[in-house]
Amino acid sequence: MDDSSKTVKNNARYHIPNVKRALEVFELLAKHPDGFTLANLARATNYSKSSVFRILCTLEDCGYVAKDTDGRTFKMSRKLAALGYASFGESNIVSRSMDIIRKMRDTFGETSMLGTLLEDSCVLLEQAPGRHPFKFLGEVGMRICLHASAPGKAMLAYLPEEERERKIKKIDFVKFNENTITNEKDFRKELADVRERGFSMDNSEEIEGVRCLGAPVFDAHGYPAGAIWITGPGERVKSADMEKVGAKVREFADEISKRMGYGLI
Repeated sequence: MDDSSKTVKNNARYHIPNVKRALEVFELLAKHPDGFTLANLARATNYSKSSVFRILCTLEDCGYVAKDTDGRTFKMSRKLAALGYASFGESNIVSRSMDIIRKMRDTFGETSMLGTLLEDSCVLLEQAPGRHPFKFLGEVGMRICLHASAPGKAMLAYLPEEERERKIKKIDFVKFNENTITNEKDFRKELADVRERGFSMDNSEEIEGVRCLGAPVFDAHGYPAGAIWITGPGERVKSADMEKVGAKVREFADEISKRMGYGLI
């Protein structure tokens, strides 16, 4: 048993049961952006409806949970994302990135996004909507799969090898369409290609007809603290232009990395 396991075991007698229940509800909602009804949450947690109801009321009053338009489904609010921003402290990747994200959007005309790794997925931190009448937008806080997305590949490719392997082992290689990578061997080859190019591609691997190009953002220690990417329809983000556009996205990412202290240590 390692030291962290011993600490958890030794601290167990100090746990507050209601706080533990609330955190379990909180984490379930965070992992399911479509939300849960009270009955579904009670079943998923194996807690009584009355207990879950009191937890939801508390989270809603504190601004962390909101009811959907149907009045029955509970979802996470954006307050959690705001707290995530604050946790970056002096190295706030959002504040150090947004002018460059907007510049990238103005360069390509397509929606430009910023995300980071969160557990076994990528989470959208912020975005600059594209200039075209038809554009792709995400919701801040949304989860993005790792194996079929430009930001997921960009960050995974540059993780320390041991951490990268742990995350690859946890991936459920869901097949979205014929372009999706569906096994570890091919995915490792893809990540090696990302490292060689310096940027990542999503060539309609999750949503047919949509292409994304991304690149990692490094912190002062060379760790991929996040990724930026553009997303647009295939008729505008053309296959023939992906190498040129991807290289430019990497230039924008490198600008942010310098602001994060990369290359100074």
